[in-house]
Amino acid sequence: MKGCAGVLTWLEAALPYWRRLACAGLALALQLPMAAFAVEMPKGIADPDKAIADPAYSDPVLFWRVMSAPKDIYEPEPYFYWPEQKVEGRPSAFFKTVPAGKTALPAATLADMAAWAEARQSNALIVIHRGVVQLEQYWHGTTPETILNGRAITRSVAPLLLGFAVADGKIGLDDPIGKYLPEWAGDKRGAITVRQLAQHVSGLEIAPTLPVTQILGNKDLCLVYCGDVVRAALQYDYAQPPGRRFEVAQENMQLLSIVIERATGTSFQALLSERVWKPIGAADAAFQLDRPGGVARTMCCMRATARDYARLGVLVAQDGRWNGRQVLPAGWVTTMAMPSATNANFGLGLWLGSPFVRMRTYFEGQPGVIPQSEPYLADDVRMMEGGGFRIIHMVPSEKLVIVRHGPSDPKWDGAYLVNTALRALRKPTAK
Repeated sequence: MKGCAGVLTWLEAALPYWRRLACAGLALALQLPMAAFAVEMPKGIADPDKAIADPAYSDPVLFWRVMSAPKDIYEPEPYFYWPEQKVEGRPSAFFKTVPAGKTALPAATLADMAAWAEARQSNALIVIHRGVVQLEQYWHGTTPETILNGRAITRSVAPLLLGFAVADGKIGLDDPIGKYLPEWAGDKRGAITVRQLAQHVSGLEIAPTLPVTQILGNKDLCLVYCGDVVRAALQYDYAQPPGRRFEVAQENMQLLSIVIERATGTSFQALLSERVWKPIGAADAAFQLDRPGGVARTMCCMRATARDYARLGVLVAQDGRWNGRQVLPAGWVTTMAMPSATNANFGLGLWLGSPFVRMRTYFEGQPGVIPQSEPYLADDVRMMEGGGFRIIHMVPSEKLVIVRHGPSDPKWDGAYLVNTALRALRKPTAK
């Protein structure tokens, strides 16, 4: 032990010398021309000094998601929605189903609708008329209990909850969002109004589509993968004056939910659970949190059963009433269905079926993405719509709700299911 102690004593004494020597070597190296060491970065490779200063590069949640990315990023497996935040429900019996031959829609019509949906890779199709299930059919292993990714149907949920904050006097639709986002106080982005966020006319940038392997500057990747979704949403820049151009920028709904949470002092998922999900008898649903114990990612991908998406559609079709009780604030659905000055087919979180557009677009001035062969046969068709033609159709005048869930299909026609049902309902002999 004495020998070991002696060696340790010698090392302790020598360390200052070695430190001085190392520092001298570094100083000598720094005196050499830097051009001898300079290497030009290949195109598309981030500057390392900028990269290490970007919080995304020290985000373990982001890197887990990048390294664990699903084969199909548009149809991820359930594991990818870790960590899950449950939206607690209060399950109750679904709408009654009448026996075959007693439906308001003819059996042949329902068979046609089911065959059409099946041919377009659907997972689920539910048709409800006047509170009675006319058709409920599933494919590809889906069941009434299967939790399904609603994708952009989720973007209609924040505007629903906004109604409570407005009715409770916590938010004004024309308030500047800087009132609730102090990070943007004094910034021109803070002058965007709550209404403009909900109508997708915020004027915030549409970030360029970049490969998942590019971390630095990839704002959309960070919004959906990073471990701090609030920081990610606040990174989007001012692009043009608000109110001028309709663009379904996904940061709009994330920012709207942040505004709602801060104004009400209640988490998004708790507000949805207590004010909507439990009152309509829905089963548990789920959002993805940005990180364990973090904030719900609300601009996409709420997961619920097809039946509970149908409940949501019936609630909106009934002007926010459920079993005789006013669940949504009175008149709020009417507000949601008022077309914006910029896009006659969009209100506050609801798509509107009139006027007829053959190819409806998510981005003004860009090619349409939602094909429709003919005008709807009712003027009051409203939609909650997600990517891949996941869609909740609502026709209040006919008390009709149609839910279709499934991936995108090149043979899609936005008018077919609704108009097939409406034609049958309006025939005097329809049975």
